[in-house]
This record gives sequence, C-alpha cells and structure tokens, in this order.
Amino acid sequence: MTGHVLGWVLVVLGAGVAAGNLVRMALVRGWARFEAGAEVVMGAGMAVMAAPPTAAFYGTYGVWWAAAFGLLCLGGVALSVRHATRQGLRQLHHGAHLVIGSAAMVLMTLAMPGSGSEPMLALAGSSGHGHGHGAMAGMGGMGAHGGAQATAVSGSAEAWRATFWVLAAYFLVHMALVVRARRRDGAAGASAVEGEARTARHRRAPRHPTVLSAPNVRLAGHVGMGGSMATMLLMMTA
Repeated sequence: MTGHVLGWVLVVLGAGVAAGNLVRMALVRGWARFEAGAEVVMGAGMAVMAAPPTAAFYGTYGVWWAAAFGLLCLGGVALSVRHATRQGLRQLHHGAHLVIGSAAMVLMTLAMPGSGSEPMLALAGSSGHGHGHGAMAGMGGMGAHGGAQATAVSGSAEAWRATFWVLAAYFLVHMALVVRARRRDGAAGASAVEGEARTARHRRAPRHPTVLSAPNVRLAGHVGMGGSMATMLLMMTA
C-alpha cells in the first residue's frame, strides 16, 4: 500500500496515536474513556496495516480487524443515540467522529490484500494491489458480457475511490477544526488561570504537567489520527 519509508512514518504515527490515547484513558472517564480506547485500537490497526513486514498479515486477517472496527462503529452509534435520548437531538453529534473513523478503518481494511488473497474491496481493476493484470489478460475473449461487467466494476471502483477522497477531506478538515477549537479553549483557559492566580496565589500547582492534560493529549491524538487516516486513504486511491 505504501512505500517503505512512508510506511514506517505511518507506523510511528499510528503507534503514537495508540500510546497517547492510553495516557488519555488514565486521565478521563465515561464516554471520553471509551473514545480514547477506540482510538487506541484504531491507532494500533493503522500501525500494523502500514508496516511493510505486517501489511500482508493484516490483510490476511482483515475480516477480524473489520469486525473489531465495526463493533467500535456500533458503539459510537449507540452512545450518540444515548446522548440524543437524554439531552435532545442536538447532542446526536456526540460519537459522530468515532463512527466515521471506525467506518473508514473498515473500508481501508477491506481494501487491503492478504497473503495470496485479493482485497475484498478493489478500488481499481489495475491498481497497485497486483490483482489487475490477470483480469486484463483474460478480458480479450469475454465478449460483450465481459465488457459490460468490466464497465460495472470500473464504475464501482470509481465510486469507492470518491468515497475515500471524501473521507480523506473530512479528516483534514477535522484536524483544522480541532486545532482551532483547542487554541480558542487554551486562550480562554489561560485568561481564567491568570484571573485565579491574582486571587489565590497560594493554590497548589496542578498534579499533572500541562503537556499531559486530557485536552492536549486528545488534540495530539486527533491530529495524528487525522493525518494518518487521510494519508492512507489517499494512498489507497493512487
């Protein structure tokens, strides 16, 4: 799926996402802990998917990976419905990012070839997965039926490719939005801390360093996850 160097870069990003969200799990509770745990699984999955030595192994057992990500997707849907039921439809967006991320992982998993097996989701008849040349060689004597079938396959591949492009764009936009939101919250928090410092200079220092605060770890995880997801989705459509 990726070149050797880019593959290892994505491995580092995926492992960093998983490690950061393990830290986040220790700092948060409730829904946020479930979200962090889900991103641990997704980060680990991306690392195994992108590593050159384990990419084919990942594809061989892709059904199990897809099932795990599918369960995470269902968990996000259930929690979104729970928020909407308790707090109104405006809260339905809770869990939407997890649902989209898990669904993207399912699609990428289905597009991964395994050892001696074709990917379940072929993005193009002559893609770099290595399964297009044999199909092209056998098309000479297929006749009109074969030509129509090839056209249908090509149309389906283009539809999936467009879906991957849309998902990649979503993750890039989401990265920009979470960075902007964190900068805004950070500025507001700094003003509040400065105000408190004027009235309570004797207050003890925070237990955790600022860099390990839950919002900072969440930001780092979302940026790493978004960058990795967008890169892998675009690589799969190349």
